[in-house]
Amino acid sequence: MTFYIIPSPIGNLDDITIRAKKILKDIDFLVVENKKVTSKLLSALDIKKKKIITYNDTSSAKDRTKIIELIKKGLTGGLVSDSGTPLISDPGFKLISEIIKNDFRLISLPGPTSVITALAGSGLSTDNFQFLGFFPRKKIEQSKILKKIKMYEGTSIFFESPKRLLATLEVMQANLNNQTKICVAKELTKIHEEIKRGSLIELLSFYSEKKVKGECVILIGKDDENVYFLSLIHI
Repeated sequence: MTFYIIPSPIGNLDDITIRAKKILKDIDFLVVENKKVTSKLLSALDIKKKKIITYNDTSSAKDRTKIIELIKKGLTGGLVSDSGTPLISDPGFKLISEIIKNDFRLISLPGPTSVITALAGSGLSTDNFQFLGFFPRKKIEQSKILKKIKMYEGTSIFFESPKRLLATLEVMQANLNNQTKICVAKELTKIHEEIKRGSLIELLSFYSEKKVKGECVILIGKDDENVYFLSLIHI
């Protein structure tokens, strides 16, 4: 009675681990965020799965019960998100909680994650960091999270959609110095990976004239001189 949490590549398919590929071949069923996306990955890896179950933000307790019943029957399953490590701002928390409650063997595989990949390449402090999920849309919540970031003695990380990137930078400008150091890396792990660095005002100007594609990871760091650095990693 075993269930796996299986990371998938965030861009470059070569980043799939040997162990993850083996597990994907061996398990009896897959629980996926998007069947079409995962099917493309399996096809690229030359893996054929007979049973694929869709599980996303709209899934119910009834859906979780069906998955639990499969494991009780002795089938081995695995959870895969569209990209990166499952559960990191992805659906699956309630399902994994149920699996733990049922005392099944849960194995979390190491692998690709945009959060750690972004942090390692940002040039910011990696000794102390916090992940804050998606940047809030409500002004009150934005104000709270920016205060939290300013008080934090380390690197703060959160996600943002490409459509809201410019608006988020404008919020940053209203709360941080225009000369805040910025690093923007887009298409992380992909063919057209590109990194941009400059001040907050320079990057605001750059993105006001550029259409952004793909989800973003934003990192804000604080150095010894209390200068804040903002690093946007585009995945």
